Amino acid sequence: MDVLDILRRQAGRFQCPRCGQSLADCQLEMVTHHDDQSLVKVTCAHCQDTRLIAVAFAAETETEAPVIDVRDEPGENLGVPISTDDVLDIRLALAGHTGDLKSLLP
Repeated sequence: MDVLDILRRQAGRFQCPRCGQSLADCQLEMVTHHDDQSLVKVTCAHCQDTRLIAVAFAAETETEAPVIDVRDEPGENLGVPISTDDVLDIRLALAGHTGDLKSLLP
């Protein structure tokens, strides 16, 4: 499977986060590739903004995906998994934050 070819075919569906133009003509460069995971450098053809993206391809399988335990402390309740909405809510909340990092922590 050629990861860069797949990304080139899909790039037009995405917009540059900096200038908002289509990434259809972006430059793609493979930084690293291991198994089904890749790190790709994407450069916008319009504004030359460069980003690194992590790409993971899931193989079709009949087994369940492994659960990764990301507890901070042993014995701490893991609770509900973080959703995409949770990440977006945090991003919006932090966008207006004017203090330092210490003021965010209890």
